[in-house]
Amino acid sequence: MTKFLLGFFSFGWLRGLDFLPPLLLRLFLAPLLWVSGSRKLGLFTADDTVWYNPLTWFNTDNPIHQATTAGLAKVPFIGDALSGVLTSSIGWLEIIGAFLLLIGFAVRWVSIPLLALIVLTALMALNGQDIIATLKEMLMTHGYTDMSSSDFSKTVVYFLMLLTLFFMGAGRFLSVDWFLYRRLNKKVIAGQQAKNMAHPHDNIKADPFDLDNTTDEVK
Repeated sequence: MTKFLLGFFSFGWLRGLDFLPPLLLRLFLAPLLWVSGSRKLGLFTADDTVWYNPLTWFNTDNPIHQATTAGLAKVPFIGDALSGVLTSSIGWLEIIGAFLLLIGFAVRWVSIPLLALIVLTALMALNGQDIIATLKEMLMTHGYTDMSSSDFSKTVVYFLMLLTLFFMGAGRFLSVDWFLYRRLNKKVIAGQQAKNMAHPHDNIKADPFDLDNTTDEVK
């Protein structure tokens, strides 16, 4: 009975599908970041674009780049001096982040600058607005504002998605992070077991919680 209750409340039978939430989050966020970054950099929008010349792939005179630069210039601690460079940097971060999320590589690491970017986006969305009134609006209507009309609400949702990926990681099976972890972890365990065989009197053992660990104890 106790075993049944543990399984009933823990949903242990769903563990084989626990890779789906982070995978779906990655597949949802990756195209959004790619489109946003490519539009900021004006990827392949210049009239003189030549496919074999990467220097012609980008167009910083496009309206999206200029609008983002103007928005960043209004943020107090940025100003006009850094807004243009920061816009291009954000575009590159979004494109690189989209690729890494898609393949599931360094997902936790890339989530950190993306979270910082979301905070910056929130500051831009709240610039010139009454923060108290905005938060009150979010709480009065079903706990949040209309997603179709509130950039701040979308920013909060994206922040929560990236925060979830930061704590969950890329997920099992369909990510580079998972394959690298398994490969490196096997090497670490093999090295520990080899050292135990060479020095049987040392109290160095493999992780007893690992599935590949031997059941023989070193005496």
